Amino acid sequence: TTVLALAEGAEARVANTDNGPMKVWSGGPYRLVATDGTDVHQPGEITGRSVTVTAGGRADLEVTIPGDGAAVRVQLSKATAVIIGPPGADAPVPPQPVAELDLLSYGTPVSLGFDPAHPTRRFEYRIGRRPGFVKGRPGLWWSINGRLFPHVPMYVVREGDVVVMHIENHSGEIHPMHLHGHHEVVLARNGLAATGSPWWVDSLNVSPNEAYDIAFVADNPGLWMDHCHNLKH
Repeated sequence: TTVLALAEGAEARVANTDNGPMKVWSGGPYRLVATDGTDVHQPGEITGRSVTVTAGGRADLEVTIPGDGAAVRVQLSKATAVIIGPPGADAPVPPQPVAELDLLSYGTPVSLGFDPAHPTRRFEYRIGRRPGFVKGRPGLWWSINGRLFPHVPMYVVREGDVVVMHIENHSGEIHPMHLHGHHEVVLARNGLAATGSPWWVDSLNVSPNEAYDIAFVADNPGLWMDHCHNLKH
């Protein structure tokens, strides 16, 4: 399900509640001003690139409307679009860009408010797949750090801890990883450090053979799930 909310000033908030990622692009220049409800610092103008909205994720786009009365078409995957402009205006279908916006380098840096270089705790989260038994049933099951449910790790923190987690995907399928109760910031992908605006997410696409380093502050006491947003997984 795609949810589109239009705000004053031609700002569109796109939410993806499907199990897979969604591509978003526009027929005109636009900016990605927020991801998962967190502002991007000094977002630049985007042309010729699409934005990936993770399953369970949101993206706020700022679209510039032409001054000649024409409309702008924002494409939400190939099957859905929204036309922004005067009543009755139409806009041609823009071709899907080959390139995607890389949020690792989009925008400009700004302070995180904490220091992930000196975390209180470090965790490993290795996603795999292996044969075994779950609830007495044989099969090929998803695993975490080589273990099957219910023998998967519980990550224990104290309030105020700075946590750095290394996520690896060796399962052969994409996993939109979602941490409840907290926002997390992407530090690196495949060992390449982030250089743009802090990339804050609720859900993060981790493709096969990809690795991410993320960080968060444990500031919301409770028991929270950290899981793949694909219900079948």
